[in-house]
Amino acid sequence: MKKFAISLAVLFVLCLSSAAKADTLTFQPNPVDLNDLDHHDVYTWRVDNVNLHGQQITGARITISGIANWDSNANRLFIHLLDTARSAGVASFQDEPSDAVPVDHIDDDFVDTRYHSLSSWLVAPGTADTFLTSQSFTTTPTNFVYNFTAAQVNALIAYISNGGNFALGFDPDCHFFNNGITLQIFTAPAQTTPEPATLALLGTGLAGLYARRRRRQARA
Repeated sequence: MKKFAISLAVLFVLCLSSAAKADTLTFQPNPVDLNDLDHHDVYTWRVDNVNLHGQQITGARITISGIANWDSNANRLFIHLLDTARSAGVASFQDEPSDAVPVDHIDDDFVDTRYHSLSSWLVAPGTADTFLTSQSFTTTPTNFVYNFTAAQVNALIAYISNGGNFALGFDPDCHFFNNGITLQIFTAPAQTTPEPATLALLGTGLAGLYARRRRRQARA
């Protein structure tokens, strides 16, 4: 009987461990540096076909490697989470004249509506928008890491549920050289109890163990 109980425990643990595995989804835009985040443009990066495969999102993180402002003037990088964007992949919109001095205008164009009525604007009217963060940088390269808050993670979950995609918006004021942008989404199993298929497998295993034990007792 003791061996039977041990076998049962081992089978139960194996069934649970096969269904319970955390994962990290990693995404990078193309180009990976978003054209060095030029002050004259606003950018969206749409991520499509997000399939969580039975996982639930527990967190998210943006990392910008080696980011630095091109000079020592005032600067700001605004980052938004969007339900979606008009264009797949990376798209840009020129929000400042090409001959404008980069520090002339520091403004978050995902908040400022001056371009929102244009058909060429990156985001359709009425699209849900969650502000993530804004940050200034020196001329010394640094690795900038931003972890989503609980509310921002919930927004990400809602956006993915609404069509299987989401987008990030970047408005750089000034010009930010960098070595690449990475988005990580952290997940865990969506269910904390065994799924019906797992329970069925467990039941089948129990029946097999019980039948084998009965046969051994009958031969004794």
